[in-house]
Amino acid sequence: MTKKTLLKQANEKLAKLPPEKIKEVMDFAEFLLAKTESSVLNEALLRMAATSQAFSFVNEDEVEYTLADVKKHK
Repeated sequence: MTKKTLLKQANEKLAKLPPEKIKEVMDFAEFLLAKTESSVLNEALLRMAATSQAFSFVNEDEVEYTLADVKKHK
């Protein structure tokens, strides 16, 4: 079913409901929209973080210090 068809059918059904029920449907639609927008934002942030070089040092080899190195700087 196309989006246009779904919207038409939803509109026909909504037209038969009393105003308070239409308000419930609107509240639920707003909830779904916010959830979708949040999901899209989270996915974009994850993609950005995955390609960012900001934390590339985490993948670098650790520098190993010897006990002598520590004693030199006391």
